[in-house]
Amino acid sequence: MASSKKLPASNLVRKEADSLLSHLELFLISFLKQHQLARPTLLIAYSGGLDSTVLLHAMHQLQSEIPFHLSAMHVHHGLSLHADKWADFCEKTCANLGVPFKKTHVNVEQNAGLGIEASARAARYQALQAATADFICLAHHQDDQAETLLLQLARGAGVKGLAGMAKIDKKRRLLRPLLSIPHADLVAYAGQYKLQWVDDESNADTTFDRNFIRHVLMPTFSERYASITKTLARSANHIAEANALLDELAALDASNVLDASYKTVNVTQLKLLSQARQSNLIRFWLTNNQIVVPSTVLLSQILQQLSSEKADAAIKVKVAESVHVMRYQGFAYLVAEPVSLAPINLLWQGEEVVILPNLSRLFFTKEMGKGFAYQRGGSDIKLRIKNREGGEYFKPALGRPKRHLKAIMQSSQIPPWQRVQLPLIFMDETLVIIPNIGSDAEMEAQSHELGLSVRWEPATS
Repeated sequence: MASSKKLPASNLVRKEADSLLSHLELFLISFLKQHQLARPTLLIAYSGGLDSTVLLHAMHQLQSEIPFHLSAMHVHHGLSLHADKWADFCEKTCANLGVPFKKTHVNVEQNAGLGIEASARAARYQALQAATADFICLAHHQDDQAETLLLQLARGAGVKGLAGMAKIDKKRRLLRPLLSIPHADLVAYAGQYKLQWVDDESNADTTFDRNFIRHVLMPTFSERYASITKTLARSANHIAEANALLDELAALDASNVLDASYKTVNVTQLKLLSQARQSNLIRFWLTNNQIVVPSTVLLSQILQQLSSEKADAAIKVKVAESVHVMRYQGFAYLVAEPVSLAPINLLWQGEEVVILPNLSRLFFTKEMGKGFAYQRGGSDIKLRIKNREGGEYFKPALGRPKRHLKAIMQSSQIPPWQRVQLPLIFMDETLVIIPNIGSDAEMEAQSHELGLSVRWEPATS
């Protein structure tokens, strides 16, 4: 344990401690009412430091007043020689309070190019969000919010980054109940209740950006501007409101530019927007598909490529690991390229859904008078699902010659990157069904025959 501390109490300390507890109580009551939650499970992300120790203790205090289940999790990064002692301290503290406790070990990728801070944070959040809980409670406070704003300014972040941390992040199940409370009030609370906690020695290392802001910049600012922490946190709130308005504008633009599932972009409609609204909508599109907001340079490259007159196949902008923005027939797609084509050779057994080796899916629907007349040949008919090998022919219409599969897929406007992956269905050696397109014209079901239609859903959709 790097250190274990407790503070003395005083009348002023007692007043600030009571204020923190009252604020937390009002927040939780409002939150539960607003989200109509009846006795939810709230998980404290418990590091053992002062901030999370205060949050844990205060939440435990309120359990008798407010209906919720409380538990705590300690994420063991293994980055410090004291890590085991910190974990033991957390377990003991929770045992003394009677709060259910879980410890989980994570491996921090130190050579991932993100830096130790970011890699540890990513591993921590991944572990926390894998836990079973309605919401995860984090001990971020007003000073943290102010530091975050300065950190994002230094990195040249846009509005979304400058908006700072959200008090309620429903999408990621995160709660920050102390976000509007200054750190001094947390210190006062710890003194009032004579709490003990541990100090991570890395928190004093100013080679880390956040520590440099905390220990060097903020004290300097505070000498000139006494309320700088509160002021910066208020600015972050204003920017968060502006960001919410931008999201609302993007949602309005999306109704004309994006498809209903937010998967594809109508490039023609996109070009009708101003440059600023185009940028805003592309950011909205990417984040709704779990792609990290691109840099200014990358966003500019995406818009430039989409507006170019090049052939669609030449447009390819990487936005994430193995994920690219590509364009086809006037629409932009997010394409996750498989490392290799998984071999497919399956006999259809009558299933309604078949999951293929590349995790794409085939949906089989039976309907009178529509689709492939799969019962015409009797009960011995066998349908086999296979990869495209090249050179296949197909008869899409009676009275017309067979056509090459490549030409059929082109005329059906199937994007090039899907053509390679599209599974085909054969009867013996004859191609009889092309999913999403149709069945062999000579085997189309008549009105009195039960037919089979097949829909393919790519793994990336």
